[in-house]
Amino acid sequence: MGTSSIFNGRNDRNPLLPEDYSPNQDEGSDIIEPVRWQTVKSDMSKYINSRGGYGSIKHIARQYVRAAGGSQSMSSQAYSGRKAGGNLGNFLYGIATDGVKVTFKNFGIEYEGKSIEEIFSKLVDVIAPDSDTKEDVVAKEATQEALSKIFDYVENNEMNIGCLNSMPLEFMNEALKEYIGAYIWITMMKDLSSRLEMYITNADDAYAIECEFKDMIMGIVDVEFNKQGNIISKDISSTIADMHERCLNVMEGIL
Repeated sequence: MGTSSIFNGRNDRNPLLPEDYSPNQDEGSDIIEPVRWQTVKSDMSKYINSRGGYGSIKHIARQYVRAAGGSQSMSSQAYSGRKAGGNLGNFLYGIATDGVKVTFKNFGIEYEGKSIEEIFSKLVDVIAPDSDTKEDVVAKEATQEALSKIFDYVENNEMNIGCLNSMPLEFMNEALKEYIGAYIWITMMKDLSSRLEMYITNADDAYAIECEFKDMIMGIVDVEFNKQGNIISKDISSTIADMHERCLNVMEGIL
């Protein structure tokens, strides 16, 4: 995936929320207790050092979302994520309704005479054009994860880009699902990856832990996504933003 590009992550000396922030409430009447970043990082370190014997990935995920200010706050600040997700959704909607030729023209991509690798590289840059901030990078990497599914489809159809004209809607929805899950996962890993680099020297072991978190997150995304059914025919941008917040909300309350 590529979380080796280190951002130091968030910390309590540079809080995401103002000092007068009043925490949100759960669906019931219980107030969500604020969580310090140091607590999250400490729990992550203990989980790593105990080889999973201390705590759980669900507990760390819950603490992480709460330390970041809660699902609503995280979602509202995910500008690059919403933009790239909307662009991806609109691209897939265009393929489903207008076909390859019109859609690629609308996105300003010349595909005639280009290799599939060149086409998809350009597509990533069009869907997620910026790389200036951590969030920009996350959006681009999540876009790559999602488009890898589309690439696999093309690869399985003799590398003919025209096969996208007959790509099933279910496959398009799977790509959007991958985007949402990857965006949440990559964001979290970039914020906590310093713990992995601090305590794990073996890249395979570090990746195994990353995958534990991804599997948990994708399980949540899968359940929430399936409640929506086919979202290609809906207002994709707003639906993706809503799905992102809903999945974070589940993480925020997970046991």
